Amino acid sequence: MSMIPNSSITDQQRADFLTRLNKSQLVTSAWEEEFLVNFASAGGAVKWFTEGRRVATDKMRMKYGHEPEIKMPWPLAELKPVTGPEADPTGCQFLIAGTPCNAPAVWQRQNGFRYCQSCAENVERSLKRMKKVIYLVKFP
Repeated sequence: MSMIPNSSITDQQRADFLTRLNKSQLVTSAWEEEFLVNFASAGGAVKWFTEGRRVATDKMRMKYGHEPEIKMPWPLAELKPVTGPEADPTGCQFLIAGTPCNAPAVWQRQNGFRYCQSCAENVERSLKRMKKVIYLVKFP
């Protein structure tokens, strides 16, 4: 598996970006400045890129690409939207692997956070081990 943030960007596009960044008046960190000097001393060659240099270039492009001097933001077609199920307005809000459970809510906390029966029991069990208590009321 590649570490490259966006593998659809070509090395030529990376080289164009670094050339524009190097010619700009943007203030970069000392490490980034040294990286740009190394790229320029290699003659701006596409063959200069290694996987590590691609990762560093892509991160710099995410950081500086939107600047007016550069005018090279990530194309929208290349950004991957975050997808997940629609939140159920009466469903459990407890996150399981970063996604709301969405099962029918049975309980809720005073602040309105909703739990299904299963998630409420799991939370109560976990808190009991830590000698803590959660106060739940029936969800309408």
